[in-house]
Amino acid sequence: MIGVAADAVEEKGLAGTGINEVLRRSGAPRGSLYFHFPGGKDELVEAAVRFGAGRVEELMGRAAAEGGSAADVIERVIRGLADRQEAAHYTKGCPVAAVAVEAPPESDLAAACAEIYAAWEGVIADLVRAEGRPAELAGQIFALIEGALLLSRVRRSRLPLESAARAVRTLLEHP
Repeated sequence: MIGVAADAVEEKGLAGTGINEVLRRSGAPRGSLYFHFPGGKDELVEAAVRFGAGRVEELMGRAAAEGGSAADVIERVIRGLADRQEAAHYTKGCPVAAVAVEAPPESDLAAACAEIYAAWEGVIADLVRAEGRPAELAGQIFALIEGALLLSRVRRSRLPLESAARAVRTLLEHP
């Protein structure tokens, strides 16, 4: 149910994802939803966002395990994100973005999105700091990647992500 909800939220956004659709697509009985998620849709969506974020974290971990420079690792992450979008026929983008935009600012959902984004930016910061570069580059790189994910989805093309990968390399390889 969580994986199905993660896919649905990423494809349709928070408002566009209905509980009935998640139950239908997952084959789960309605009682299971409220048994496992007594907080209802918000609690399920938070679990789904964290699940989707875990997919990206796995991608980041695989890219880092291959070694190389920060630019190499980040380029592999971006390439993986582009492959993921292409495989989904550009119905997906960032597994957190739709909820981050739609969630009420003071909600637990917004807090979960902020926590995930901070963790991802932290990974990038660790990579750039390891090469003696300023940690603030991480915010620039992260914003570049998030923007490229959105543009790739809207344009139904991996070109914005490929351009972002080149821009990251330029940022990191030229002082």
